[in-house]
Amino acid sequence: MTPPRIHTRPDGSIDTAFYMARGRRMRSEAAHRLMGRDERRPRHATPRAPLV
Repeated sequence: MTPPRIHTRPDGSIDTAFYMARGRRMRSEAAHRLMGRDERRPRHATPRAPLV
């Protein structure tokens, strides 16, 4: 089994911005799941009628 590929910058250092953004996205998705709303799914699948 090969180890996972580590994202690096052109100078060879680890791309910390990539991993920080990935962590924020993963935390956001987890929070949305805990609140009962999956952010990958549209909020309203069908358009709503305007309230009169």
